[in-house]
Amino acid sequence: MNICLYGASSPALDCAYFDAAEEFGRLLAKNGHTLVYGGGAQGVMGAAARGAADAGGKITGIAPNFLNVDGILFDRCTEFILTDTMAERKAAMIAHADAFVMAPGGFGTLEEFFEVLTLKQLGRHNPAIAVLNTGGFYDSLQSFVRSAVERRFIRPACLQIYALLPTPEETLAYLEQYDAAALDVRHLKNI
Repeated sequence: MNICLYGASSPALDCAYFDAAEEFGRLLAKNGHTLVYGGGAQGVMGAAARGAADAGGKITGIAPNFLNVDGILFDRCTEFILTDTMAERKAAMIAHADAFVMAPGGFGTLEEFFEVLTLKQLGRHNPAIAVLNTGGFYDSLQSFVRSAVERRFIRPACLQIYALLPTPEETLAYLEQYDAAALDVRHLKNI
């Protein structure tokens, strides 16, 4: 399975986030999966790639040309796809993935995650989507989503289209056990 990971590119984070991402990359590779990600050498993204590379895994890095400068991109990817724009990068990441994981990250990570989540809500695809909630990083986001459900901005069934998981092991297990046929996404949109 090709598993797309979204995550922070910043190197100035608590080591716990890097450790979890590296373990996820390692587990992914040991279980025969390919990491698809934004191609970065630093941050949560780079940690996942190092874990996968150190375990002998396949890695597809996808990044826009303007990031192709010394030290920005991970040089141990087994495949690298360069795009002209960030929008093309996102589209290529989606096209190359069978499942998605949001690890701790900032604006870019959230934007990428919500795009694949919205596409699933709209019935445009039905992959496994997991949130690696290292150290409870996304607890506040989950509270916000639940509040939006309570206020009827989001349908309650939409809470079933992704899973919030605390560890790399549980995250990978969710992705591997996901049964797309068991979840009918056609009734989730509000249009």
